[in-house]
Amino acid sequence: MSARNPSPIPQQQPPMGMQRGAPWESGNYVASTFFTYESDIVATLDAGDATQLTFNIAGDSDFFWTKFCAFALVGGAATTRSADQLPAVTMLLTNTTTGRQYSNNPVPLPNMAGNGVFPFILPMVVLWQAFATIQINLANEGNADYSNLQLSFIGIKAFTNQTLTPT
Repeated sequence: MSARNPSPIPQQQPPMGMQRGAPWESGNYVASTFFTYESDIVATLDAGDATQLTFNIAGDSDFFWTKFCAFALVGGAATTRSADQLPAVTMLLTNTTTGRQYSNNPVPLPNMAGNGVFPFILPMVVLWQAFATIQINLANEGNADYSNLQLSFIGIKAFTNQTLTPT
């Protein structure tokens, strides 16, 4: 282009990974609500032990995972906010329906989970579709026995026309 006809200024695009508006507010969904999927170990996770938990996303909606919290008790002892446990537990999280893993190796739980006051806010919203199965592999890497470990997957349930229509 010549100096008299400069090229048009390109439209500014949102940064990579940023969306215009929440995905559950798109035309694909007719309703949404706050929701938490809870997956807990209520039996002891002893030092050196490993376990696997699974939970299913309800068939009535998709789930947009936005925040993550973990709570642990050592030996059944009550905690205070100042004495919250940072569990020496690693986690490998997999959506077995799609085969998608959320890390290349097990990650220390405190690196991915906040607490009820300061939840871990995911760097991007994660969609778990209706009927998806989520698998959590946990390994106690420390020397404490956890009498209770509670994992809270916090987000938005979004309902389509199809999930609200009776069959």
